[in-house]
Amino acid sequence: MPLGTKIRDLRLRRGFTVQQLAEASGLSKGFISQIENHRTSPSLATLHDLARALDTSAAYLVVDEVQEPCVVRADERPRVPVGGNTSRVEVLSARPKRNLELIQLDLPAGVEAGDQRHYHHGEACLLCVEGQVRLTCGDHPIDLSAGDTCHYDGRLPHAIENAGRANARVLIAMTPAAFEPMFQVRHLPKPAIAAPVYEDALT
Repeated sequence: MPLGTKIRDLRLRRGFTVQQLAEASGLSKGFISQIENHRTSPSLATLHDLARALDTSAAYLVVDEVQEPCVVRADERPRVPVGGNTSRVEVLSARPKRNLELIQLDLPAGVEAGDQRHYHHGEACLLCVEGQVRLTCGDHPIDLSAGDTCHYDGRLPHAIENAGRANARVLIAMTPAAFEPMFQVRHLPKPAIAAPVYEDALT
């Protein structure tokens, strides 16, 4: 979809008139009309002003076409052994990876923990699906039970472990995608006072 058409379509879906979009973006009504009618092209700064006013991203406005939905069947998930133990990671999101990544982490009871934490740029949200887990972010150990979630900054050194006596399962959404390739992740040594963690369990 051409840029001008996409801006007009998004404006109409937001319920804005050209005048209202002009006021929200700080641009003139005539200039927005020229963009929508493909008579001029906005600068990068102008594109960001329009994106902010339309409550979207500049990247969305310039994408040439919408990618088709990607289905990952349950029996086709990539499965990755973790740190030489019996923990398992399954990648649930699209491959090749996009801006959002979703992984499922199974943590059996009684598995020995590794000695490293991980960090990545962006943010993550963890949902404890089964069992009990301990998420350590920086100096903050956080105990989570089934149904609990934690949204955290991926730049904090972080790790997760099974804190109960039964198997545990978590879902972790990360943006931007940071898990794959698994062995290219950056590691930070774990402080001596920190709780034990699973090696390579998170990125």
